[in-house]
Amino acid sequence: MKDKERVPAIKDTDLSDQSHLYTLPAMLRLFTVIVCVALALGAPNRHCEDVLARAGLTTKYNETIAHAVHSMTVDALKLFNPRATANNRVPTVNQDLNQSQKVLPYAPHTETGSGFSTMTMNIIDGILSQIGHSNDGLGPNWSPIERVAHVFHMWDLWHKIYTTTWQDIQTDIPSQATCDCVLDVDNNGVKAAVQWVADHYESGTPITLLNRPIPKLTDAQSWGVWRDRLLHYYTPAALKDAAIYLYCETQHM
Repeated sequence: MKDKERVPAIKDTDLSDQSHLYTLPAMLRLFTVIVCVALALGAPNRHCEDVLARAGLTTKYNETIAHAVHSMTVDALKLFNPRATANNRVPTVNQDLNQSQKVLPYAPHTETGSGFSTMTMNIIDGILSQIGHSNDGLGPNWSPIERVAHVFHMWDLWHKIYTTTWQDIQTDIPSQATCDCVLDVDNNGVKAAVQWVADHYESGTPITLLNRPIPKLTDAQSWGVWRDRLLHYYTPAALKDAAIYLYCETQHM
């Protein structure tokens, strides 16, 4: 009967030859590499935080910008640049909420009526003509009057931005670094905030990103709540956040 094969004994030199891997200088070098990699990965975000703070944006700029653009349209972008087209990079809630892609990487054209003599009635015509369709941009939870209030609130906000802080931006142009950071919507939280709006359209009427319950709009009392919530993003600071983003997005169209 043959002897069982024996596992070779490990010589002392086998371990001692590896000992250089565990010396203090080697461990320090490894720690330095890890720290440098971590700093490199985190540097862009910290850099942009500093850049945007110096430019005067608020700490919640992703929320204020997302609110201003979540239902942006090409016609609305033309307020800020008449050359605007659907070839833009504004993240918006997909008008067809049945689609798996809830957020589009651009602001689309939207249909309005054309039979009336004023823009107001043509917009109302466009809103009411889409009720019951999946591509009205709001979903099944909004009543007709809530849909009208939402659309005209957004138009009112865009006009407010244009007539106030937009004019200030023209004399205090954002730097290229500011634009690079504020337009990086995949990483600065803007797209994620628009996604939050899209997700919440499936269960309610999120007229702000505050995650607070909102009553159905049925009478003067409920309108008082709606009015206060709709005006939440009309502060000079919130308007400035949106104006800087819109300037950076539309300046080269």
